[in-house]
Amino acid sequence: MKLDFRRDRSRIVVATTLGLVALGFAYIVLHFLMLRSGFVDEIDNIQPRTARLLGMLESADQLGAASGAARELLGDIAYAPGRDAATAAAALQSDVRELMADAGLSVTGSQILDTRAGEGYDRLQLDVTAEGNVDALDEALSGLEELRPLVFVESVKVKPIRTRRRRGDEVDTSIADPRNVNARFTLFALRLQN
Repeated sequence: MKLDFRRDRSRIVVATTLGLVALGFAYIVLHFLMLRSGFVDEIDNIQPRTARLLGMLESADQLGAASGAARELLGDIAYAPGRDAATAAAALQSDVRELMADAGLSVTGSQILDTRAGEGYDRLQLDVTAEGNVDALDEALSGLEELRPLVFVESVKVKPIRTRRRRGDEVDTSIADPRNVNARFTLFALRLQN
């Protein structure tokens, strides 16, 4: 069978036009289905976030109270970020010297060591040398445990203080206490960074 393009020309044009319209319509339908699928995926991803935000809004008072408690706890643990490291280290040195003097130790030297930066905090270091009897040392260590912000004892070196006497001299036992020690402390405290 032979096609006669002149006679079938109108049918071919109509069929081609209808085919192109059908393809265009199918493309538009598929495009909208793909858009809908993308929107459904976005909605599925947004729903858990929205639920979390709504949960946070419902428990805002509890979160505020917990935040305040955490801030208070941080105040007990570390120096506030409002002070610079040098001021906080000087306050630490003053507090430790006062505590040791109150415990009965004689502070013979104290030195602020270099501050070490950590992740979110500065480490304030202090080297203290003190003399006194063992009871005063025990009281000073107990006082350091109760000091706020927290003061950590990195190391303690304790040596007995020996009384020297020359040949023939007698030691006055009322002055020389055999329980006297020389203690060298390496201490540190934390300061929060901004």
